[in-house]
Amino acid sequence: MLNQPKTQFDEADVASSPGGQSWQIDQNPTFRLFWLSILVAIPLVTVAGRLVYLQCFIADSFTTISEHTITTYEPIFSPNGRILTSDRRVLAEDVEQFHLQMHYRWLEEPSNRSWLLKQVLSRLSLKERRDASRVEAEKRRFLWERKDSWKELAELFGMTDEDFQRQRQRVQARVERILANVEQRRADRRIAASNPKVSQSNGESSAIGRAWKTIVAALTTPPDRTFNDPVVVKEELEYHTIVTDVPLEAVVNAVSRPNLFPLVRYIESTRRTYPSGSIAPHVVGTRVRMSDLELAHRGERFPNGDPLGYVRGDDVGKTGVERSYDRYIRGIQGQRRIVKNGQGEIIRTEIVRSPAKGRDVTLTVNFELQSLAESLLDTVVDLAPNEATSKENAQPERTGGTIVVLDVHNGEVLAAASAPRFDLNLFVNSDREEWDRANSDPRRPFFPRVTAMTIPPGSVFKTLTAVAMLQSGLDPQHEIHCRGYLDSPDQYRCYTYQHWGIGHGDMPLGDAICRSCNVYFFSTARSLFRKSRRNGEPERISHWARKFGFGQRTGIDLPGERNGNLPKPDPSHKRQTVMLSETMGLAIGQARLTVTPLQIVRMMAAVANGGFLVTPHVVRDIEPANHLEESVPRVAMENSYRSHQRINTHNRRRIEGLHPRVLKQVREGLRKVVAHPKGTGYKRVRLDQVTIAGKTGTAEVGGGRKDHAWFAGYVPADAPKYAFVVVLEHAGLGGREAGPVAKQLVESMLSIGIVRRKADSLKAPLAN
Repeated sequence: MLNQPKTQFDEADVASSPGGQSWQIDQNPTFRLFWLSILVAIPLVTVAGRLVYLQCFIADSFTTISEHTITTYEPIFSPNGRILTSDRRVLAEDVEQFHLQMHYRWLEEPSNRSWLLKQVLSRLSLKERRDASRVEAEKRRFLWERKDSWKELAELFGMTDEDFQRQRQRVQARVERILANVEQRRADRRIAASNPKVSQSNGESSAIGRAWKTIVAALTTPPDRTFNDPVVVKEELEYHTIVTDVPLEAVVNAVSRPNLFPLVRYIESTRRTYPSGSIAPHVVGTRVRMSDLELAHRGERFPNGDPLGYVRGDDVGKTGVERSYDRYIRGIQGQRRIVKNGQGEIIRTEIVRSPAKGRDVTLTVNFELQSLAESLLDTVVDLAPNEATSKENAQPERTGGTIVVLDVHNGEVLAAASAPRFDLNLFVNSDREEWDRANSDPRRPFFPRVTAMTIPPGSVFKTLTAVAMLQSGLDPQHEIHCRGYLDSPDQYRCYTYQHWGIGHGDMPLGDAICRSCNVYFFSTARSLFRKSRRNGEPERISHWARKFGFGQRTGIDLPGERNGNLPKPDPSHKRQTVMLSETMGLAIGQARLTVTPLQIVRMMAAVANGGFLVTPHVVRDIEPANHLEESVPRVAMENSYRSHQRINTHNRRRIEGLHPRVLKQVREGLRKVVAHPKGTGYKRVRLDQVTIAGKTGTAEVGGGRKDHAWFAGYVPADAPKYAFVVVLEHAGLGGREAGPVAKQLVESMLSIGIVRRKADSLKAPLAN
């Protein structure tokens, strides 16, 4: 047909086309399809790469800035190091604690309507959400499951339903008080906003200016929250502690069933415990939580950052080894980053900084000897104030005591006992009644007597006086006659004359030490004083006392050590009689002289070891650092390590100018104190199993109170290994009161094998 449609692709038309060639639609389609695929793939790959980058690399930045999430940081507690005795008994350690926390919405009763509806709808499909009866049924089921979860938790932690309910109600009541306060403040602002004060503006009062201000405010100022919006405080979106110190078994049981216990979490903390309680409390020391004020002071002191990395929630040592070695013992907190949604539910957690465990510190203290020494003091010191204490201005007798045992060669402290003492757990589980009783005790159980008690030494100081006299050229065989007093019967007398009206007769230096003759030391001190004045030399007793470390700290690695007081005669004093009187009083350990027990025991160690002044120390070893300590500033740790090394490597120095013959003479006198029948320590200190050298001392205090009783010495006398001192406050005569305690102390050292009996010991020569 002539009128049927024709196209250019008809065969007839192709045949009649120019050139007579047939026209091909697609001669090479593969080439064009390849480039078309490339053009489509490029934008798809770009979009996919961008999605991967957003999701995997910078998702946290979007989470942080989103108004629907909350990012917080919480500490990861790390245990502090332990404190151990030399025989590996634990004196202080941290124990892990777990605490149950519940989200506020999960414990709130009745539940928040919006939150409850959201939880229910999340369980239903879109179709079920349109069924009102289905939604209500799901609400009842949800609330029933929550109550069942509460009951399971209560049983798991050994609590009754009523106790668990009271814990929840306690938290809810606190949050509701906060919410009520916030709502009250908002109500006050609403009242204030309803009566605004019209202020007159002097500038831009024209309509154009006001219009411009309105436009700028609309574009730059966020809209204010209306007073009809519900108030939500942050406490409603947080987790709160319900049960503390949860057993680990219960935690494991609960964590293994997360579906049964939703919106429940467990946090870990540590608590310092002292398993041995009242053993060596002044040496071990205490740890407490660092206060905000202390943290602020450190911030002011170190504006560029705390060199030791203290942060809120850290414990800090306050006394004893806990304080001296705090930088080693302290565990370094880690930090955890927590991201929550707008409802306070945790979305993501990650560890920002790993915690570092504290390092163990091993003491030189022998646990068994320390326990025995403290038991000895407990038996002789009043354990409770006596009846006289209740009277006005009355003081208890035997208010305290101290025993120290020191290695004469390296300064290690084997025992440092004080009485009365206290239980270190008072600072952990404080019993108010027990705390008040200890704090109000007039005998001061918290007072560290070993390092801080400064009292007159009495006749134990004659050991030093004898050294000074011999160093000044005194002939030890020169005899001085004692008639009981020096010049007048009413002053400068011996104890024998005061009580029995007799003197000691003629005696050399060794016998004067043995029988503790005051007249001998008065007479010799007076001669030395006059000789020094004639020759323009310094007073000899004070001079040698300084060389032996009196009037200065011993350097023990415990805080709070005191210097004591070493009086120094003033050459410019116009009244020579005053200076002479003080020198003579100093010769027998009286006058204005005060010492610490550590200074006396170190003096005895120097006499015993051949003239070396040791530095007492209570720490023997510190656990090596590990790689986790990289979180601690390197400079601070190196400085502390050097300080510790200084204590342990430079712990002895030779006393300059001290002659070996002098020490030999003094040691012979100290041996006779215990071994000679007329010695002041013969009856109450001597032992057949081992030889003891030492000196009794009775320090007068006046005021109608009993004297302080001293005994200081070393053992074995023939080959000294350990020096010791016993001090009993207001106990009376040194030989009568402190002597028996010293004897029992040495017996304890024998029983536990620290000191060998005569038959078992090797006869070693005295150190030069």
